[in-house]
Amino acid sequence: MPARLSNALMLITIWWVISDGDTTSWIIGVPTVAATLWWSLRQPSASQPLPRLIGLIRFIPYFLWESLRGGIDVARIAFSARIAMRPHFCTYILNLPEGPARRVFINAVSLLPGTLSADIRDERLLVHRLRSGPEDNHDLQACERRVADLFGFSISPMKTRS
Repeated sequence: MPARLSNALMLITIWWVISDGDTTSWIIGVPTVAATLWWSLRQPSASQPLPRLIGLIRFIPYFLWESLRGGIDVARIAFSARIAMRPHFCTYILNLPEGPARRVFINAVSLLPGTLSADIRDERLLVHRLRSGPEDNHDLQACERRVADLFGFSISPMKTRS
C-alpha cells in the first residue's frame, strides 16, 4: 500500500475514533485530515512514514496496558512502606532512526512502570528507574520493538548498557 494512502487511512481512523464515529463530525474531520496529511508530507521528516494502521491497532492495547501498569506501579511504590525504592539511572542505546518513531519511543518509555526518559545524547537515552531488577532494559527493548512495528521499521538486535 502506498505510504500516502496508508497515512491517510491512519488519520481517517484516528478521526473516526476520537469523534466516536459521529458522521456529522466529518464536516470538520475531512478538512482536518486533509490538512494534517498535507502538512505531514511537507515536513523534513516526511521521508519517514507516519504510524501504519495495522501497527497502530497492535500498539494501542500495549500502550494502554503499559500506561495502566506504570500508574499502578508508581502508586504502589508511593503508598507502600514495604516496597524499597532503589532509584538509579541506566543508559539505553537507541536503535530507531531519528524522527517520529524515536520521539514516540522516548515518550512511551516514561509510561512504562517505574521509568522516566531523563535525557538524550547522540544515540543514548538516559532512563531514570525507581527500582532495578534482572529485567532492566528488557521492557525498553520490548517497547522499542513495538514502536518499530508501529512505524514499519525492522531494527537490529538490541544493544543496552546499564
